[in-house]
Amino acid sequence: MTSGIAFFAYNTEQIDYIRLACIAGRYAKRHMPDQPVCLITDSGTWDWFSKGPYADHAEQAFDDVVIAAADARANKRTHWDSPYHSFASDFKNGNKHKVFSYTPYDQTLLLDIDYVMMNDSLKWVFESDMPVAMYHQAEDLIRQPMPLPQQHLSTHGIPMVWSTAVYFDKRHELTKLFFDVWEHVGDHYDFYKFLYGFPGTMYRTDYCVSIANHILNGMGHGELINDLGVPMINMSQHDDIAKINSVDEWVFTVNDRKENWEDTLALIKRENVHVMNKRSLDRHYDTIMGALDG
Repeated sequence: MTSGIAFFAYNTEQIDYIRLACIAGRYAKRHMPDQPVCLITDSGTWDWFSKGPYADHAEQAFDDVVIAAADARANKRTHWDSPYHSFASDFKNGNKHKVFSYTPYDQTLLLDIDYVMMNDSLKWVFESDMPVAMYHQAEDLIRQPMPLPQQHLSTHGIPMVWSTAVYFDKRHELTKLFFDVWEHVGDHYDFYKFLYGFPGTMYRTDYCVSIANHILNGMGHGELINDLGVPMINMSQHDDIAKINSVDEWVFTVNDRKENWEDTLALIKRENVHVMNKRSLDRHYDTIMGALDG
């Protein structure tokens, strides 16, 4: 039996995803040194990065590299860097469900490249007997519930399940069934958008796994897809990283949802955090890597 951690990283013109994956991979190796780390990327992204000035960072972050082409579907996402600046970028997440076949491990913890592990609190999943587990709840940096559109798929819709972190064990029959249903929902996304009434035009894997969870639980509430146990700490794209105090202690500015000119400082110390403002991660790249090396 093998186990490990996996990340997808497909570069776009706007975001250097593989660079950010190096941060997440280094943190994963720091706090779970017994687990190998796998990068899933395409040949263009890997060739470009491996010939660039940060090539040695990939060697420090990843034990395995799987080359797999991104899904061809068009998927634009509006990103924010503070409440005052936005930009559009391709969002190549259409093949995320294929991690079941891409991963070289029997047990895999799939993480988004903006999920920074500052502790080892998820190591227990590899010792569990769960087929699949994800976060069922999330809260912001000051421990307030997420806005309603990120708690349910629609105003009166089913609860959100987050695909930011997906643990699965291939040895369970339910696991393959879950990924098959995820793929089915993705292949018929427009139909399920109509059926479940969720907004927007962007393809979201959070919606796919939420619907798959709902279907597998007999179109109701249930525990077939396990909860990772605690709410995920989620940084808004309107927030920013103010300072890297040390490798496992970061200071954030938390933007007020109603009064955009107001910010609150929040300290994250030895806690896992979903850093959704990717430009803020990139701005602090050298400082973060320096802290990891120190």
